[in-house]
Amino acid sequence: MEMIKFGTDHIDNLVAQDPSRLDRLPFGAILVDRNGRVLKYNAGEMAMSGRAAGDVVGKNFFNDVAPCTKGHVFQGRFQQGVAAGSLNMLFEYAFDYKMAPAKVRVHMKSTSVDDGIWIFIKRL
Repeated sequence: MEMIKFGTDHIDNLVAQDPSRLDRLPFGAILVDRNGRVLKYNAGEMAMSGRAAGDVVGKNFFNDVAPCTKGHVFQGRFQQGVAAGSLNMLFEYAFDYKMAPAKVRVHMKSTSVDDGIWIFIKRL
């Protein structure tokens, strides 16, 4: 069994090389465009959030999917990375939108923001 460690610098490339890896990741993975619109939403994230991919793909992550992420700690970091043209940062956060608060580790990662920004999420 292949082990892909959370926070691995090349995780976005591994998923790009083999898209079937997306649903095999042992943590949540969301691909958004530079405006925050959800492009992909994996099985791990569906299990953690209780929301089906069909309910979130096409919606804005910050406004419609997880409004608790609005603010400088999450969305602000995202916007800084978009402005810089790439993103690679890890931080801890607590999701609490329509759910019991869940402490998580977040890895926002992109090779180029034009190719999308991955938001990887692991419960702590």
